[in-house]
Amino acid sequence: MTSEKNTIEGEAITIDDIAARSEIVEIDPAEEKKLVRKIDWKLMPVLCFTYALQYYDKAILSQAAVFGLREDLQLNDGLRYSWVSLIFYFGYLIGTYPLSFLAQKYPPRIICAIICLLWAVVIICTPAAGSYGGLLANRFLLGVTEAGVSPIFMLVVGMWYTHPEQVLRSSFWYSFSGGSLVISPLINYGLGHISGAGLHPWQYMYLIAGATTFLWGIALWWLFPETPQHAPGFDEHERRLLLERIKANNAGSENHDFKVHHVREALSDYQFWGLILLSITTCTGGGVVNTFSSIVFNGMGFNNFQSLLLNLPNGGMAFLCILGSGYIGRMVPNSRLYIVAASSFPVILGCALLWKLPDSIRAGRIVGFYLINCFSSGWVQCIGLGTSNVAGHTKKSVYAAGTFVGYSVGNIIGPLVFDAKYAPRYKESFIGIMVCFSVSFIISLCLRAFLARENTKRQSKYGDPERSHGLEDLTDGENMSFRYNL
Repeated sequence: MTSEKNTIEGEAITIDDIAARSEIVEIDPAEEKKLVRKIDWKLMPVLCFTYALQYYDKAILSQAAVFGLREDLQLNDGLRYSWVSLIFYFGYLIGTYPLSFLAQKYPPRIICAIICLLWAVVIICTPAAGSYGGLLANRFLLGVTEAGVSPIFMLVVGMWYTHPEQVLRSSFWYSFSGGSLVISPLINYGLGHISGAGLHPWQYMYLIAGATTFLWGIALWWLFPETPQHAPGFDEHERRLLLERIKANNAGSENHDFKVHHVREALSDYQFWGLILLSITTCTGGGVVNTFSSIVFNGMGFNNFQSLLLNLPNGGMAFLCILGSGYIGRMVPNSRLYIVAASSFPVILGCALLWKLPDSIRAGRIVGFYLINCFSSGWVQCIGLGTSNVAGHTKKSVYAAGTFVGYSVGNIIGPLVFDAKYAPRYKESFIGIMVCFSVSFIISLCLRAFLARENTKRQSKYGDPERSHGLEDLTDGENMSFRYNL
């Protein structure tokens, strides 16, 4: 562990000294509130805007699909369009662990800036994909390059915030997926009217998005936050308080050493596999909303531009569901897995409306589709648990990447059940999504029961948690003062 020095009230102190102190350092609540606000202003705008761009670039496909992309690249047959969507997540699967471990080994600022520039280049090259095969290759590379963003954000939130704060902060940056869906239809509505220069409207959509992301990638080199030990803009007293706050997590501080036993422990944890299964089942809803929203609305009888504008409430719903979930998780102790379970009900209801209501009741079917956005309330809790329910830096990397492996698999399953032969109502497809969320409901309650039992055992055997090992690179399995969030 680094021995970088910090000073408080004239006393020179190293990070190792802070880790070794067993006494609880009381931080003035007003001072801590001011410090957290300062952290928020340094981290959240950068994370939120970066994630909005990432989501925007990934989700252009759904909007470009109704502006000539499917016709130009012969995607209207069978599962061709679905494969163009889901192959992104095969690339995501391959890129997740290598990029996550690079972010553990090297400063996250450098890794995030580089991958932002790389995915911008891929987006700019999309209009040159002149065939189905070319678009498949392009989407696969986009998945590989974007794969590191969310796991890196999870690590960054885990390094800067206490456990109770983490789920709300994760909901802040993830909510900008909804924010992106509010803005992107308006931008692409305008771009959909452009023609000329030998390009189609969908090609302009990709060129504008790619150029914007490239410029932001350059800015990230200076804007992306460093670790608490090295970030500029904090005085020595504030750095001391930053580390004392993180020490209370009993989850360790940043450590660049790769530890194989952390990986083995993660792979043997029932919580790890439970979170992956929850990520898979909840993210099937994302596969539907991100890829098929415009197509489903188009199939209800709306024209291309109307279908695009009907995506605006999707973004608003996602924004509210994510922030609402994060707020409840922050304010109501041990409610996180209950939120995952509860979020399954509106999704199941929405799918049932789309399945059973006749075409003549379009308003009810539209509302049903909007209810599917409630999947994000459960998914953001999975992100938060993947950050706050694990200790040890290497093990955190495994959990963060594993959570997004589940995310990828769920987003692969979602489009696969939407075969073109089920169009335009996709009855069988919505039944499949209902089954996934029924499974999510059961898993979330079972996982909560197991973790509650583990907390009770530790409390009974070891007593109240203490902080003497709070900054050491110990896993939650090694540090008996660690308690799981429920």
